[in-house]
Amino acid sequence: MKTFLTLIVLAVFLWSSPVFAEFCGVSSESAATSCTFKTSYTPKDARITVTHTQQGWAMTVTVTLKEFAMIEGDSTVKTKDGEVYSLEYVSTRRDMAPRRKVKEMPVYLVSEAFLQELGSGKGKVLFFLSAEEPKEVEVKFTSGMFDDMDAFITETKTVLADQFKDG
Repeated sequence: MKTFLTLIVLAVFLWSSPVFAEFCGVSSESAATSCTFKTSYTPKDARITVTHTQQGWAMTVTVTLKEFAMIEGDSTVKTKDGEVYSLEYVSTRRDMAPRRKVKEMPVYLVSEAFLQELGSGKGKVLFFLSAEEPKEVEVKFTSGMFDDMDAFITETKTVLADQFKDG
């Protein structure tokens, strides 16, 4: 009888885990489950958003500028210890922001190892985003903004387990 009750409690817990999820949720309109990690905005109006897609981990870097920079192409990231990572460019979305500013949101495919490095890094993380004018857009984040990255990866792998079966 104890085993049966334990199995019921375990089943209820596993079934309800998305309800208690910090990063994952179900859209009420499409009934699709998605997991998103967002940093807070930096003083220079920059923000990182990480999601998992069928193609892998995707990172969006939102930058608010005075004028368009045309951020396109592969970019690089440098951590405090000097390690340099490459970001594979996918696309850019542009929009107008309040106070006559421009939002550019390039999307990159990134590796899980890179995300874990962001989560465990110490100090500053510098993003060098490829742009037409100026040549690069430099965005600084503190590694503390990524402290919950390991929890995000774990929760995403649990909630979206079907996407991780093949890889």
